Parts: sequence; C-alpha cells; structure tokens
Amino acid sequence: MIAFIIVATLLARGQQGPKALDVDPAKVLPPLIVPAGTVIPVKLTARISSKTAKDGDGIYAKTAFPITVDNKIVIPEGSSVRGKIVEVKRPGRVKGKAELTLSFQTLVLPSGITVPIYTSLGGAGGAGERKGEATVQGDSSKGDDAKTIGTAGATGGLIGVIASGGKGAAVGGAGGAAAGTAAVLLTRGKDLVLEPGTTLEIVLDRPVEP
Repeated sequence: MIAFIIVATLLARGQQGPKALDVDPAKVLPPLIVPAGTVIPVKLTARISSKTAKDGDGIYAKTAFPITVDNKIVIPEGSSVRGKIVEVKRPGRVKGKAELTLSFQTLVLPSGITVPIYTSLGGAGGAGERKGEATVQGDSSKGDDAKTIGTAGATGGLIGVIASGGKGAAVGGAGGAAAGTAAVLLTRGKDLVLEPGTTLEIVLDRPVEP
C-alpha cells in the first residue's frame, strides 16, 4: 500500500511539469556595448624598435584607464590588449622616416574573458606622428645630418689651419664637409623606438560587447 502511494505521488509530480519562471521583460537589462569610435588609451608593456622589430611580431599593452558605458565600467583599467606588427619600415640613408604599422586585435579582461577587437590608431602620444589609420612615423634626421656635416667641416678646417698656418683652412673645411656628407650617406636615419609605458590611443572600428 505504501509503495502504491509513493508511485502515485511521483506520477502526480511528473504530470505537473516544471514551474514556469515569470520574468518581466522590462527588468531584463540590455547588454552593455562599447560603441564604435570609442577611444581607448593603452600603455605599451614591451619595447618596440624599428631596428629590431619584424613583421608579425607581437605587441602588448594595457588599458590606461577604465572605459564606461551608462556609468558602468565595461573595460577595467589594466585590461590586456594584444596585437601584432603589420609592417616595419627602416629609415633611409638619405631620406625617409622610420615607420611601424600596428594592429591591436584582442582585448583580455581581468576576469579572463577574451574579446576580439577591430581598431585603428588614434594617436601616438608624442612618441611619433600618426600616419594613415595604423602607422606611427618617427622623426626626421635632417637636423642631425646637417650637424654631422657642419662638425666635420669645422674639424677639417681647424686641421688645415694647424697644418699650414691658415692657408689650408678652406681645403681642410671642404675635405671635412665631404667626409661628413659621406658619413651621412652611409648612415641610416633615426630608428623609431616605442618604450614600455608609451601611451597610444586606439579607436574601435566596430562595437564591442565585453
């Protein structure tokens, strides 16, 4: 008899089925989405130099301050941002500036959640000039080149004065300038170096839902 009662009770419960969950749609919060165009300042955590970098090398940074949506933090400060070097351009021997084309592709939140991102470069934080959508361009070496030629010319002139009592100054100066020019032609310009802590601004090309 007891067994019959137990079976009947179980069957009755099975017929009832799971209880419906009454959820008010008005109380369901929409996901927080970081819109396209949002500027995210990041600080590099590893050194990048146009002298040693190669296409495809990884680049690593962390967000410099929290990004909020509707007064809620969606990307905390210190979140990791990873990407790669797309192209490296060394400075020329006569003209041309060093360039690094960077692509930040992944956001890693402190919780461990990894989110793909699509970005362009908004600013280089004084480390160089922005060129196009993703390139940092280094400084020109024209001023240093002129200094090298001038210093070599002055040194050559001084040697001419000492050697010939003043008569060889012009000859020595011309020879020194020529040597300085040769040195410039054989030496590359300034390499672009982005030290750890350098702040870059990346801009979201597509919305992100962390």
